[in-house]
Amino acid sequence: RGTPPPPDLEIEIIAEQFAWNIRYAGADGMLNTADDITTINQLHLPVGHTVLVRLKSNDVIHSFFVPQFRMKQDAVPGITGRVWLSATKTGDYEIVCAELCGLGHYRMRGYLTLESPEAFRQWLVEQIVSE
Repeated sequence: RGTPPPPDLEIEIIAEQFAWNIRYAGADGMLNTADDITTINQLHLPVGHTVLVRLKSNDVIHSFFVPQFRMKQDAVPGITGRVWLSATKTGDYEIVCAELCGLGHYRMRGYLTLESPEAFRQWLVEQIVSE
């Protein structure tokens, strides 16, 4: 198993009935500060970079699942889970909740876009401008 590599990018995903709240560090490079960039159900990541996802839940147990990656991690209230990703190919994928989390569980879907580092940086800039 070994130790995971140091991340190039760190993000936070907070699950709640029935959405994935995604947070990126803003210009200061730190999460949970006033300049954070937030999206709902839209996860963008650069290929060729190691990404650490800090996974939390605001309410009940959820399960962050990207079927094509064969990756699933529970989001449990009061606990911060960690998942490392290092994608090698661009593409679009669906994020689903794999834990029955309530009556709206069926609509808890997100979208993962894996893109070139340049396209990712451009997307981040666009998010800052639109806020």
